[in-house]
Amino acid sequence: MLSYLRNHYGSAHSSRSGVPCPTIRSATRLYPQMRRGGGKRRRQGREISSANNTTRTHEAVSIAGYTELISRLKAKNNQDLILFRGHQDCAWPLLPKVGRPGTRLKGGKQSDLASVEERLFDNFKRFALPFLHVKPEDDLDWLAIAQHHGLPTRLLDWTSNALAALWFAVRSSPVMSDGGQQPGVVWVLNPANRDFLEGTSTVRPFGISQLKVYRPRHITPRLIAQAGYFTLHPLDLSISRFMPLRKDPTLGGDLVEIRIPPGVFCDLRDDLERLGVSDLSMFPDLDGICRFITWNNSLLEDEQDPPNSLLNRND
Repeated sequence: MLSYLRNHYGSAHSSRSGVPCPTIRSATRLYPQMRRGGGKRRRQGREISSANNTTRTHEAVSIAGYTELISRLKAKNNQDLILFRGHQDCAWPLLPKVGRPGTRLKGGKQSDLASVEERLFDNFKRFALPFLHVKPEDDLDWLAIAQHHGLPTRLLDWTSNALAALWFAVRSSPVMSDGGQQPGVVWVLNPANRDFLEGTSTVRPFGISQLKVYRPRHITPRLIAQAGYFTLHPLDLSISRFMPLRKDPTLGGDLVEIRIPPGVFCDLRDDLERLGVSDLSMFPDLDGICRFITWNNSLLEDEQDPPNSLLNRND
């Protein structure tokens, strides 16, 4: 990467955060650029780790520390695959949307979640068909499209891109709860071979009894941009509930959590944008462009307004 930057932009130097940044050749003129507001402070510290009875827990306060942690996580499956999922609040459970407490579905309190879920899915297939550019091949394809467009499903989104997961964890200001800002988290899933779904064309997604990892056909630009994967979750019919992934006894792989202190959200967000990870790259469409422009010209609660001289410079 460093040689690429040198070839295209000249020699590289370090930004205020220690992230390599390209130095533009003097012959190139820069017009007024959108520049972000800086953080209130840049925290210095080393990565620490601890352990509990369910998952290994680490903390990352910098891009360098985060990537070092990721490099130490060795995949134990034949596909050499590690998956990541970012949460703005570490207290949020690893549950698919259809099974979250905040998703209040009609019939859900009558212990009939299975019927409610299938009714949602059948209605989506009936209404969505005229708007699709690619015809789904099976129910898993249909579920992936429904999940992509916001329908509550039994799929949970993951990515094979560690920086993308970190972006989703810090892209907004920290969540306020219990009188203070809550840490974010990047969950790291190292699935075992038995966790992968095989023969997707014959799978009945509403009849599975074990949690499975599913790689969708890349039928939307967002799935490609986000290096998307899913976990497909079983419904416990005896209690009409989904089991949080970290407590699911059918998972064969390892689960690790990397805590992100709220005080470093802003600086990590800024560093990731410099590395090309933002709404603009995660959502390659007009929605993503508008989100990026809005974010780049506004201030979140944990950001400070930069001096006007920075915004008006031409060099």
